[in-house]
Amino acid sequence: MIISKQTFVLAAMTVVTAAHAEPKNILFYGNSFTGNAGGVHLMVRDIASAAGHETPHIYGRIVGGQTLEYHLATGTSVITSGIPAGRTWDAVVLQEYSTRPTTHPTDGNVPAFRAAAQGLYQAVLNHSPDAQAVLYETWARHPGHFFYPGIWATASDMQAELRANYNDASDLLNTIGSSEVARVGDAFEAGGFDTSLYAGDLYHQNNRGALLAALVLYGTIYDDVTTSDIDLSPLMNSYGLDQDDFAFATNLADTVLVPAPGSACLLVGTAVLTTRRRRR
Repeated sequence: MIISKQTFVLAAMTVVTAAHAEPKNILFYGNSFTGNAGGVHLMVRDIASAAGHETPHIYGRIVGGQTLEYHLATGTSVITSGIPAGRTWDAVVLQEYSTRPTTHPTDGNVPAFRAAAQGLYQAVLNHSPDAQAVLYETWARHPGHFFYPGIWATASDMQAELRANYNDASDLLNTIGSSEVARVGDAFEAGGFDTSLYAGDLYHQNNRGALLAALVLYGTIYDDVTTSDIDLSPLMNSYGLDQDDFAFATNLADTVLVPAPGSACLLVGTAVLTTRRRRR
């Protein structure tokens, strides 16, 4: 039987639309880079809903100042207790202590980062065999931070280490399941490490930075490369942001949410992209 291109496109569109019917279950492990400014994980939930997806079930295991190694040692029970019985996780977001995946002389420990990420992901896979790992790549300190010049010459030098080590960790996790990097730090860099993304300490996120992080995470989890098309205006007041903030953040997010070469869905790439979200 010969299947026409039109029939194939329509079938693919039906499958993608049907995928909206079930809400995703997303587990977050992290610290203040996830929890501050109202909660990046909760922003991901709100953005997914605004984009037309069923509101995801979000569970955040968030402890300020802690590493993934800490979560592995003390927090794996939430893998079963944080989700309704009979359901499985679609994704686990892993956010490491901001300097651990680097050569920082006291707080850097790349092998420990890799081992903890693998251990947590394996624990999730034991419960939810099809879960995807999403490595939440954090950002370099602002160029005005005391780290520069010193440990690194520039913020881009620090970001290069974060990027390389998150990529390497993702390669490791791909040996046991499916992993992708949410390139939040790269989005900060694309914006020139703009002061408007940082809190007063020049390393945590403010509300604008949290929105950018959430947009990149949402786009990575939901495979949505055009966050600038989402009507986020109903969220502005609750986030303490305005239209300029949303335009700035979505444009930066879209610069790093480009599909990998060869990842388009063959004959239906364009059709799938345009039906991932219910247009408003």
